[in-house]
Amino acid sequence: MTKHTREDGFTLIEVLVATAIAAVGFLGLAATHVASIRATAMGRNVGIATNIAAEAIETMRRRPYDEIVSGSPASVTRDRLVFMRQATVAAAGTTAKRVTMGVSWTDQFGAHTAGATSGMPGVQLITVISE
Repeated sequence: MTKHTREDGFTLIEVLVATAIAAVGFLGLAATHVASIRATAMGRNVGIATNIAAEAIETMRRRPYDEIVSGSPASVTRDRLVFMRQATVAAAGTTAKRVTMGVSWTDQFGAHTAGATSGMPGVQLITVISE
């Protein structure tokens, strides 16, 4: 009469395969986490730049019409990051001006240039101010 004994538990190969599968899953989660941190930082900086541009345009709207002119670049520091804003004013008919407010900055991801068609764009807001 032969006696059959049951071997319960996992073999070393099964444990190694399970560990490898778990490691691949955790690496995927880590990559997703890094991407989400980058997206959050980029979104924060774009939001700050948009606010800087909107504030500058609103300041221009409160000026007399004849004082709405193009300006030289001005730096604005927010959250230890330096943003450069510049207004470009052009005629839009006889009683209106087209104001383009561009904001550029450099962060840990590189340079973001207002009006860029390639690379990492900055923020550019365009409005029309009439008499």
